[in-house]
Amino acid sequence: MSAYEWLFKMLKERGKVFCATILSGSAAGEKCIYTQDEMHGKPLWKEFLPELRRVEQTEVVSIGKREIFVELFQEAPRLVILGAGHVSQPVCQIGKILGFDITVVDDREEFVTRDRFPWADRLLCCDFDCLPEEMFGYENTFYVAVTRGHQGDRACARRVLSHPHAYFGMIGSRTKVKITKDALLEEGFSAEKVESMHSPIGLPLGGQLPEEIAVSIMAEIVKEKNRRYTGFADMDVANAVLGGEHGVMLTILSKSGSSPRGTGSKMFLGEGGTSYGSIGGGSIEFTACREAGHVSGVQVKEYDLSAKDASDLGMICGGHVRILFERI
Repeated sequence: MSAYEWLFKMLKERGKVFCATILSGSAAGEKCIYTQDEMHGKPLWKEFLPELRRVEQTEVVSIGKREIFVELFQEAPRLVILGAGHVSQPVCQIGKILGFDITVVDDREEFVTRDRFPWADRLLCCDFDCLPEEMFGYENTFYVAVTRGHQGDRACARRVLSHPHAYFGMIGSRTKVKITKDALLEEGFSAEKVESMHSPIGLPLGGQLPEEIAVSIMAEIVKEKNRRYTGFADMDVANAVLGGEHGVMLTILSKSGSSPRGTGSKMFLGEGGTSYGSIGGGSIEFTACREAGHVSGVQVKEYDLSAKDASDLGMICGGHVRILFERI
């Protein structure tokens, strides 16, 4: 299985995946695919992994003498609402408007009904101490604990903090929150994990009504979801690779000025001549696609869209673009 096949397969399964690519030297083109708790790559990556895990978004970094392109990929986000009380209903409704896949959980069967949560994708009745393992593992999941008491919140925190996740927020007063955090520390959770909780939950908007509190919760989740710059690959690109097609992958490594698409944008040129995705269209894409036919392995090309070069390429935006070419 190729590195890109591993990447897109893990992305579908985990929802959030990092990919690191060495850009120069004898190991140019070597990739490492990794999540919070898993890695696929050659042994040489072990020395780089601690530094790589400090990189939180798509960008080119230098580690030692290596220039490495790190990409963050994220699939459609999931929202798990733990507790089905009066705040949970507007959180669910707003979450669905924002495009989240939503699960609502409560230990009271009469609370997790379709009448109360028509917007939810899944409803689950179970004890918070017994949240099923299949609820975890998808890293691009945002958990909101709004149970009716501190025991339920603590049980949820214990389960969520033990697994990779994108966000965990817990409602409650500062006193209630402190009691829960102190209890988790006594149970052996690290201070770093405990402090990663967003609690009290939500941005401070001053709301009192359930709907206002829900807005503050979802506003914080949207802020957290968008705080890292991610790479972008059309699903057509992923499907072509997973379907076994061979060809050349074009990826924007960096850009400045007004170049059409951002860092991490991908285009795949199949050997049969079919193209998937885009790196911006226009003459620069045309030129890059023409040059891709001469790529045999891994190569980085630069396009300086100064006033003269932009004119030569038929563009008026200007800027500078680096593109990574990979034959796969």
